[in-house]
Amino acid sequence: MAKNHKKGFTLIEIVVVIIIIGVLAAVALPKLTGQVAVAKASEAYGILGSLIHKIMECYTMSEDVVNQCNAVGSLSGFAFPTSGNFTYTFVASPTATQAVGTASYKGSGAAAADVITFTLNVTNGSVNKLRGGVFQNLKQ
Repeated sequence: MAKNHKKGFTLIEIVVVIIIIGVLAAVALPKLTGQVAVAKASEAYGILGSLIHKIMECYTMSEDVVNQCNAVGSLSGFAFPTSGNFTYTFVASPTATQAVGTASYKGSGAAAADVITFTLNVTNGSVNKLRGGVFQNLKQ
């Protein structure tokens, strides 16, 4: 008598594989989306970091943030990029000891809260970083 062997997978085997794939996707997807936010934020940190150095350089030479270092045009060799994931602003405070730079995310689905802001105290070089929206919980 010839044995009848069927080839293929049983329904149980297919369901188990689908469940395993679903669990792996549920674990990996949040990690991947978090890494995308970190990558986008690193662009802003690089630009704002360069701005901090230029402001400190300008302040060291003039000791007057409001009148001498109050615009990006007054910071020699520095310009905000026109392309990328963020729109940048820079404001010198009236106290002549602080400067505030902001990177606002402009990607698709961006919210008004999706910003990275720094406040630089030029007298002691301290920098406070604030993050909001999708960048709120970044560990950087």
